[in-house]
Amino acid sequence: MEGSEIIRRYQAGETDFKGVSLRNAHLQGADLIGANLSQADLNAANLIFGYLSRVNLYEANLTHAKMAGANLNQADLRNANLSDADLHGATLQGADLRKANLSLAVLLDANLIGADLRNVNLSGACLRGACLRGANLRYERRVYAAADLRGADLRGADLRGVNLAGADLTRADLRGANLMETNLREANLTQVKLQEANLTRALLTEANLTRAIAFDALMIEVHMERAILTESDLTRANLSGSILPDAQLEKATLVGANLTRANLTRANLTRTNLTGANLTEADLLEVYLAKTNLSDANLRKATLLRAELSMANLEGANLEGAMMPNGDIND
Repeated sequence: MEGSEIIRRYQAGETDFKGVSLRNAHLQGADLIGANLSQADLNAANLIFGYLSRVNLYEANLTHAKMAGANLNQADLRNANLSDADLHGATLQGADLRKANLSLAVLLDANLIGADLRNVNLSGACLRGACLRGANLRYERRVYAAADLRGADLRGADLRGVNLAGADLTRADLRGANLMETNLREANLTQVKLQEANLTRALLTEANLTRAIAFDALMIEVHMERAILTESDLTRANLSGSILPDAQLEKATLVGANLTRANLTRANLTRTNLTGANLTEADLLEVYLAKTNLSDANLRKATLLRAELSMANLEGANLEGAMMPNGDIND
């Protein structure tokens, strides 16, 4: 069907276009509000600046579709295939995208506020500058799989308060992203880029951040119980007040990091580089610091009771008022 024909029929009052073929159709700026396009074939269709709010696109084929600037508020996109679609600047506020395929899609500066993104495939998608506040990406055992954001471009994205528990963000780019109070419990953040990201009060309990790059990240009061940060780079990161008991930080780089009043009880910091780090009043009870570089670190009033410091480099470290492994207070 030609684009002009569907527009004519819609304007005549017809709204049911289930299963219609509109491959490569020209529908730029078209008004199809509330139309039924479920299971329609819109491969490579031009829907730029289209008015598609409340449109039913259930199981529709929108691969390679051009939808920049389109209004898809409250649209039904469940199980739709939007692989490699261009949704630059599109509005999808309150849209239902459960189980949709958005792999390699462009969602640059898109509005996804309140969208339902459970079990969505966003691997390789570009979400740079997108707003996902209130979006639902919640993992529900036996119902919805965790969000797939492997390799996604989320630079500068607004993910404040979003539930990404269990999500796969392997090699995702989150530089400068807003992740304040975001739930990333048990998420896979292996080799993720978090430079200058804001993770204040985020939940990262049992998350995997192996070889993550997070220098200059803001991670104040983050919960990272039992998190894996092996070989991660947290140079100059602000982790003041963060909770890291039983965390794995072997061979991590925390040069110049701020760990003031951080809780690192029983954490493994073997061969970790903490040169010049601020650990003032940090809780290092029973922490493992074997062969750790603490040169020029500030450990003033830190608790090191029963800590393992064998072969640790403490050259130039400030231990004034610190509780040493044997319980003595250092003068």
